[in-house]
Amino acid sequence: MRAFTVFASYLGLLIALGLAACGVARSEYVSVCYNDAQEEVPCCGPAGEKYACPPDAGDDADVDAGDDVDAGEEDGGPEAGTSCPGQCVTPGIGVWEHFPSFVWMGKETDPLPPPLPGTVRETWVDVTFAEPACPACSCATPSDACILPAAWNVESTACQDNTIPTITSFGAPAGWDGTCSPENALPAGLDCGGVPCAGSLVVEPPTLAPCVPEPAIPPEGQPLPPPVRTRVIEVASADFGNCDGFKACIPNTPAGYRLCIVADGLGAAHPCPDAWPERHTGWEQAEEGRHCSACTCGPVEGGSCTVRVKAYTDGACGNEQASMSLSSNGGTKCVDLLSGAAVGSKTAEILSYDAGACQPSGGDIVGETFTAWPVTYCCLAELTPPP
Repeated sequence: MRAFTVFASYLGLLIALGLAACGVARSEYVSVCYNDAQEEVPCCGPAGEKYACPPDAGDDADVDAGDDVDAGEEDGGPEAGTSCPGQCVTPGIGVWEHFPSFVWMGKETDPLPPPLPGTVRETWVDVTFAEPACPACSCATPSDACILPAAWNVESTACQDNTIPTITSFGAPAGWDGTCSPENALPAGLDCGGVPCAGSLVVEPPTLAPCVPEPAIPPEGQPLPPPVRTRVIEVASADFGNCDGFKACIPNTPAGYRLCIVADGLGAAHPCPDAWPERHTGWEQAEEGRHCSACTCGPVEGGSCTVRVKAYTDGACGNEQASMSLSSNGGTKCVDLLSGAAVGSKTAEILSYDAGACQPSGGDIVGETFTAWPVTYCCLAELTPPP
């Protein structure tokens, strides 16, 4: 830009000389001068060779140099050509929106500012996501982990008979504790296709209850805490009048808002201009999408449960006719009954129990944080009210 200014000065000189040589009335050429900040400033030097006045030349340099400048009011008054009913501010250049925006920033729980007319956008800045941490999973064995046999069947054949039997259920009630139960009793002489129904008793083994995962995390997982973030309400400003130099004229900043220039997308990574020193970065969307996976337990390892089951002909567990022991590590067992006799009641008792252990898993970080469309606000320093 400085090279362009020098070029303009020489170009003006050549034009002036050409006009004089052709006998045309010559008017003094006034160059446009810029300082190092690329702001329009008064010019110094002879006609056709003007340059930016030194900083101590004062506002009256052009008047001393013979330029016709209407300074308006005395020192401190508006510059010539200014007609801004609002405020003159340094606009954004390059990746920054030209006109600054009115910006409100606050906590998510803060009341929102008074609404303003114009294009409104809500974003999030100064976002901090929680450090990903999940509880350590463990597995506990329940005190009543030995589950008594529930499937009892009376078959019409003896245990060693290979013919296909008729099967009649003699099952135990749900949640049975092993005390005397007449559930599904078979009367004496019950006929099954021409043969007595009571030939043998087949009972499935006890089982071990699964371990209980701790802590109890829902199957869909436990979400991480939401991010700490600052809510932003951004309202775009617009041209409002005329300012001298490179200034932009916008309305005065409404109460509760700040004045910031804005950059989006790839431009959000650029540093703030010197005139707008306070930087806030964020996104249009910033959500926590991670969660802790549910705790689970593998099968019981090293555990066992042994029970003794008995069947009786009467309904009060007084006349025993069959007994056998079963282990959770074994299979189904069969015992012969008195053919055609009644099967009136049953009992079961735990002989031994070893809880064993389960291998825990889960409690892992699953998912990712979600952010979309970067945005940066470079703001004027917020004024601190006097004490």
